[in-house]
Amino acid sequence: MSIKAAALLGGALGIALLLSACVTQPPLTATRPDEAAVSAPALGSYAAADGLVPVGQTKVRLRYKTYPEGYEQLRVVRRSHTGQTVAAQVALNVGLAVALGRVGGVGAQSFTKDDLIGDPVPELAGQAWASNPGMTELPQALGEIATRVYAARAWKELERGRSESGWTREDMAAAAQLPAEADAPINVGVWRLVYENLSGDDELYRLQFGAGLALASLRFGLPPIPATCLYRSEPATWTAWQTNDWQHLRDERAKALAYCVDTLGQTKGSLW
Repeated sequence: MSIKAAALLGGALGIALLLSACVTQPPLTATRPDEAAVSAPALGSYAAADGLVPVGQTKVRLRYKTYPEGYEQLRVVRRSHTGQTVAAQVALNVGLAVALGRVGGVGAQSFTKDDLIGDPVPELAGQAWASNPGMTELPQALGEIATRVYAARAWKELERGRSESGWTREDMAAAAQLPAEADAPINVGVWRLVYENLSGDDELYRLQFGAGLALASLRFGLPPIPATCLYRSEPATWTAWQTNDWQHLRDERAKALAYCVDTLGQTKGSLW
């Protein structure tokens, strides 16, 4: 998938997200601890005398089946990229802008360095610990939360089946089965190091990562509600990022992943 194709794909998503932003929606973050998606009981915690308990695993899928080539790699946005704002360098994909905390997207404000996707870091190609955490690890972690959310729903259905007449054993078994995929897919943001200052020679770079869940809208016909996380590290020199086989990157990557799992897990379970 080319960068241009991704831009067109994101443009359509951006229109939908802008429309949803103009409509009053319920708060995404849980107002009580028990409302948060992450607070749902673990799948193995259910027990019933008849043996019917929630079973299965619910995954969180990526919103798009394909992404631009090299998107799974760590990228770097350098000062020189700001002077090269050509189509191949500007990230017009509004979905990515949303994941980076800029709901208006490109075109809604003047150009900034956050509109750039940068270049891959060749020496890190093929290193799993340097790859975009939103492509595999974040969906897996959110899938564990989604499994608990859908298990809680299945348990309520089983409880209803036990209290109402007319439910067959087959009906109960079907109610116990969790869906293979959650209704809320994930938008993955660019995984990149971005220069801190345009002028000077400090060579400082800040790690950026963002992601967003397309949560269910409670109003018929409206687009999904975007719930986002945005992680920005403290700036460090390029040498500091590279030192000791990129140990600083490894540490910050773990923080970025944990932050997004926690942030998105605090949204209301009823919207997943």
